[in-house]
Amino acid sequence: MRKLKVKITPGAVKGEVTAPPSKSYTHRALILGALAEGETVLTNYLDADDTRYTAEALRTLGTTIRANGSTLKIEGRDGKFSVQPGRETIFVGNSGSTVRMVAPLAALTPGRVVFEGEPRLYQRPVSDLLVALKALGIRAASINRDGFPPIEIHGGTLLGGEVVVSGLITSQHVSGLLMAAPYARRNVRLNISGELLSKPYVDVTIDIMRRFGGEVGNINYEHFVVTAGETYRGREYDIEGDYSSAAYFFAMGAIGGVTVTVSGLNSRSVQGDRHFLDILAQMGCEIDFGKEGISASRRNPLAATTQDMGDYPDIVQPLAVVAAFASGKTLIRNIGHLIYKETDRINHTALELRKMGAEVEVTENTMLITGGGVRGAGVESHNDHRLVMSLAVAALFAEGETVISGAEAVGKSYPGFFRDLAKVGAKYEEV
Repeated sequence: MRKLKVKITPGAVKGEVTAPPSKSYTHRALILGALAEGETVLTNYLDADDTRYTAEALRTLGTTIRANGSTLKIEGRDGKFSVQPGRETIFVGNSGSTVRMVAPLAALTPGRVVFEGEPRLYQRPVSDLLVALKALGIRAASINRDGFPPIEIHGGTLLGGEVVVSGLITSQHVSGLLMAAPYARRNVRLNISGELLSKPYVDVTIDIMRRFGGEVGNINYEHFVVTAGETYRGREYDIEGDYSSAAYFFAMGAIGGVTVTVSGLNSRSVQGDRHFLDILAQMGCEIDFGKEGISASRRNPLAATTQDMGDYPDIVQPLAVVAAFASGKTLIRNIGHLIYKETDRINHTALELRKMGAEVEVTENTMLITGGGVRGAGVESHNDHRLVMSLAVAALFAEGETVISGAEAVGKSYPGFFRDLAKVGAKYEEV
């Protein structure tokens, strides 16, 4: 991938962008289309690094996926996958979503399948997934025996039954197990030990499973029940816009005060990052759900806030940036699981904001930001797409120019981010 360094010059922004397609829904639609019986046609899908890894993983498992203009056509396998001799290894980059949600499909594949990736992937825990697959009758192991990728799956038949899984680090393995569960021999019951974090992503999974003909019993996010044999049917499916990506533009409206509008979003979406709008309203912003899109603006000063972000890990960074411009101290808590994301999102976010003059204190589970604005600086992405976009927002309202190294990381979820930045009047250039 070509390295990208971007210089951002501060200035007013206003206008409208269209939200890119949801990464979460695209991953799941690809997986359900592959599992289903019959053809699935996806429109408005996200074509980004992570979703390409998922599509390629499904192709390795024998699924035919063809791009046709703005659509993807998937020939469903009805739960029956296969790998060609010599092609058992799947490279997933740094996509935790891919390894955790496609591995249960590998469990339906006779033979051995190996998931490999970039060095950071080998620091992202998968032991909860492996324990669950073993309980369902599958040989699954961390190759280095440390609970991290690379992993190997010896698949064939999911037996089903009761499984106890933890939800303290991620919910992605819960989503992967739920999506594969209809193809088990017996009903599957997932019992969650402790708190399930990132619950809205499980809501997304259940929502799209139902749209493909599946059903999940959800008992207070403590127990999930899937009936064996209630499998999926291929269909046409349009991917809705991504609230996680839209958050950066709402943050611009919040900090700058001038209206920024994002179209292409489902106002009734179950996406958890829609909650970013509620947080901005609590901080003093005006949110308008109009016919042309959702707008964020502000007349009064930004007020600090205290937020439990256990269910909303992907909007912690833009919230931290908004907090740097608010009056008072903003406390972001219940975020210990962020150290296992694309980077250590607690400490690396704090590190880069401090370079810009922000006052940020962290613990293993919290971030405390004292408002007062930021100044331009040279900052690093740490290969984290969401950190790049968050730093870009801060740079627009900083005192002086900011240079972001490693800006190519936006390709993981939002390849068109800088083009859309220009649409609202931002000034940037490659250096």
